[in-house]
Order: sequence, then C-alpha cells, then structure tokens
Amino acid sequence: MGLAGTTAIRRVSQAAGEDMFSRVLVGYDGSPGARRAVELGTDLARAAPDADLLVVAVEGHLPHYGATVGEFDEERELEERECRRWLEEATAYTQARGVAARAEVVSGHPAQQLLHAAHRAHADLVVLGHSGHSAVWGRFLGTTVEKVSRHATCSVLIAAPSAGRGAAGDDSWV
Repeated sequence: MGLAGTTAIRRVSQAAGEDMFSRVLVGYDGSPGARRAVELGTDLARAAPDADLLVVAVEGHLPHYGATVGEFDEERELEERECRRWLEEATAYTQARGVAARAEVVSGHPAQQLLHAAHRAHADLVVLGHSGHSAVWGRFLGTTVEKVSRHATCSVLIAAPSAGRGAAGDDSWV
C-alpha cells in the first residue's frame, strides 16, 4: 500500500477512535487478491500497533467423491502442505514489514470456516481478496467473499486488485 496509504488508514483509525480495528482476520489462498488482502491487513496492523493480525488458510478442496481412506488422507496432506506454504508466504510478508501475524489452517467450506475463525478470534474486521471467478460461476455457487460479507458479524473489507503493483506481481512476495 505504501506510505500514503498507511497514513490514510492511520487518519481514519484515529478519527474513529484508537481501536477501530484491533483484531483483523485475513483470509489467504495465495491468489493475487489474497495477497492484496494481506497488504491491507498488514497496513491496518501497522497503523494500530496493538492490533492482532490473524491470517487464515482454508483446506477447502478435499475430495467430493467416495475416495478410499488412503486417497482422502493423501489429498488432505497435500492440501494442508499447500495451506502451510501460503501461510509461510503471508507471515514472511508481514514480518518483513514489522508486523507479527498469527497463522491458522482450517478445514471445510471456505466461507463457513472463515466465519467460524472470525468468531473464535473475536475479529472486528475480516479482509478478503476480490474473487477472480466468472460472473456465471459466482451466480451459480456464490463467492466466498459474497457469503462472508453477507453473514459476518463484523466489518468486511474486500481488497480490490491493484493495477501495476503489490499483488499484481511484486517481487517482495517471493
């Protein structure tokens, strides 16, 4: 987000009261939109030094067919490794910017699990990346972002893609 963006967030936080967002949950799946969400969550945490930042990855692609126990376990192990890699990437980004973040992997339906994680963490803000699905896919199944924003008991910030910086291919994420 940069210095100007962080200054703007700090001004909004100060105008609304020092603890506007003190417990921020970021949903992360390694996508460009999710990277943008981590950038914004990190900037919010930097603007409020006492803020608690939690980055959550959801194992949501488990087999939906009658897999054997071995196939299911193998798929779950692969998914968990991928989620751990995403979380290492996200927490490395936050740490490089002086923000400590907790990381958590949860299993199940992404929207439900993000809502449960936000409830357990007493989050006052959930930050999610803008979905990249087509309009047809979104109308058919609904997006995780749409479902979380509709059912969350706290504020939800949807991080729009940034043209030409950050999530669009910033080498600082590597």
